[in-house]
Amino acid sequence: MVPRLPLCNPVGLHGVSILVVEDAPDVLDVFTTLLRLEGAHAVGTANGVDALAASRRHHFDVAIVDLGLPDIPGEVLIRAVKAATGRPPTVVVITGESGASVSRARDAGASAVFVKPCDWAHILAYLNGLNLVAAA
Repeated sequence: MVPRLPLCNPVGLHGVSILVVEDAPDVLDVFTTLLRLEGAHAVGTANGVDALAASRRHHFDVAIVDLGLPDIPGEVLIRAVKAATGRPPTVVVITGESGASVSRARDAGASAVFVKPCDWAHILAYLNGLNLVAAA
């Protein structure tokens, strides 16, 4: 059951396009569902190869990336997704990893890192604080 969370922003994330890259199917489903409830166009992929293909086909305002993917190291994926289009997305990392992998993600261009388990309200507040609706 997906928890019903109040909107942090009355506009939500309407018009914002978000790529979610997460290899755990249940987590991927929850993240994409919650983002869609906020009005975002959320596309989910379970690995780095599919994420790169999606980012080449469509411009995303935000990419939410897990670092522990089965096929591509997180920092490599972050650089590739940011380079895939002329207007790079804001990259947010949500991961269970810590230490050196988080530092590498920040060096690769992640604007924020949330370590699992994390509070969805904090992630949503961060996304709403980016003022992406105005840019979409």
